Amino acid sequence: MASRFDGTAVIPSARRKRGRQHTRGERYNVRPFLSLFMRILWITPGFAADEADTACIPPLQLLARELLTQGVDLQIVALEYPFRKGAYYWSGVQVFPSDGRNRRWLKGRTLWRAWRRCRQIIHESEVTAIHSFWLGWSSVIGEKLSRQYRIPHFTTLMGQDVLPGNGLFLRRLSGERSNRLVALSAFQNEIFEQNAGFGAGHVIPWGIPAREIQTGMSSARPIDVLGVGSLVAVKNWDMWLETIAAVHTSMPGLRAMLIGDGPEKSRLMRYAGRMGLESTVEWAGGLSREEVLLRMRQARVLLHTARFESYGFVLAEAAANGCRIVSTPVGIAADPGGTASEAPRLAELLINALGRPVQNEPAQPYSVNETASAYLHLYAGR
Repeated sequence: MASRFDGTAVIPSARRKRGRQHTRGERYNVRPFLSLFMRILWITPGFAADEADTACIPPLQLLARELLTQGVDLQIVALEYPFRKGAYYWSGVQVFPSDGRNRRWLKGRTLWRAWRRCRQIIHESEVTAIHSFWLGWSSVIGEKLSRQYRIPHFTTLMGQDVLPGNGLFLRRLSGERSNRLVALSAFQNEIFEQNAGFGAGHVIPWGIPAREIQTGMSSARPIDVLGVGSLVAVKNWDMWLETIAAVHTSMPGLRAMLIGDGPEKSRLMRYAGRMGLESTVEWAGGLSREEVLLRMRQARVLLHTARFESYGFVLAEAAANGCRIVSTPVGIAADPGGTASEAPRLAELLINALGRPVQNEPAQPYSVNETASAYLHLYAGR
């Protein structure tokens, strides 16, 4: 198995300027009793609507399942998604949707519903810790609950919430909050420090389940280049298509696939047509996570051209499934692959990657067990 590609993470022993991190190879062995009697309240803008909804924030689902296996009593309050009323069960966890539907005019009602449900959960049984995701309204509710009930509250910075455009919530922060903030990568934490004036106290990467890491994979990889993600502006698919077009001129038989759906799809398909890529790029549409992982095991290279990623879970997934990585310099991309900021240089890196032997052994990612262990120590105040 290839060497581990992400050396950051997890609740270290000494404070550093940009968050507390472990060096590669350091681990925690969590004792079983650590998670006993822990009741953790999660507050998040969205969560899976049911067991089949594997595309909704996959790393959050994976972490939830791992915490459950370690005996945590997890309660989840979702503000915006799913678009439904009434509590439901997901893998034995009770999820309470607030049905916000991402509508500004419903924000007051959404926050009131979430606040009421969180208080009810706290009143029913002692809550060990509150964990909010994204620096936004979820974290505002979590912080107010923390102050009222004196329960530890932690916030995981998830993505573009560390950028200047999130000034409304960045301005609410103080240095006192830093040790209760979690970044997903050193890259994200550096951007956060530039915009907030201080870094997150912890860096905990997303982990991949051991069952999803296959060794001795087939060397038959019929897809040359794969792209995976929502078809939205921040993913910068124009550059992806431009890179494919540049490589296609020297490799006419190039086989590329783009997995994802979104508001940009029609425009991107027209753009691809103007570049003569109709028979080169296959538009696979939205697929389940299981189907995406299968395509990764069939692909030689993942090309990722996002303008910003806090972590880039797709990069970890692809590397764990034997894909070489060519990407813009975002998230963890520099660890498992080559990076560049412009399409011509990305094309050079892509041609080089395609010229190398098929990589049928996975890079060793950070494991979801390690991610869960890190959060358990955080919840327990260790």
